[in-house]
Amino acid sequence: MLDLDPGMMIWAWITFVVLLLLLYKVAWKPILSTVDKREKLIQDSLDRAKQAQEEAEKLLGQHQEMMRSAEEEAQNFLRENRDLAEKSKQEILQEARLSAQNLLDKAKQEITKEKENALIMLRREVADLAISATKKIIGELLDEQKQRALIEQYVEKIPKSNKH
Repeated sequence: MLDLDPGMMIWAWITFVVLLLLLYKVAWKPILSTVDKREKLIQDSLDRAKQAQEEAEKLLGQHQEMMRSAEEEAQNFLRENRDLAEKSKQEILQEARLSAQNLLDKAKQEITKEKENALIMLRREVADLAISATKKIIGELLDEQKQRALIEQYVEKIPKSNKH
């Protein structure tokens, strides 16, 4: 079986300790230094990634706020345009109503004026016909001015009708 030689074990331990000390002096510090550098590099990368994520979230928030603001502005613009269009519509309708009312008033005035003119002409014609009829019936010539005044008196007594 396995024979343990105490001298060999001591030399193995001495060799192990020497090798361990040698590795500690020569290799352990560079390995730890490399591990520390690597750890620092990873931590810096994580910090930069976290900072980049925070900046991205901040930019996303700003972008969303800008989108909300733009949407509000668009809604305000549309609302103002609708209000302006409604106001213009009401102004145009009011102008059209006023214009139509003015035309109606002018037409009524013209009709009234024409009616009055027609009544005056009718009175004159009635007076002329009455004078002619009187001349034929009486057969004598009366003073035309007296006849006209007499007929106008009778015509004035005829009720004026504005219903026509």
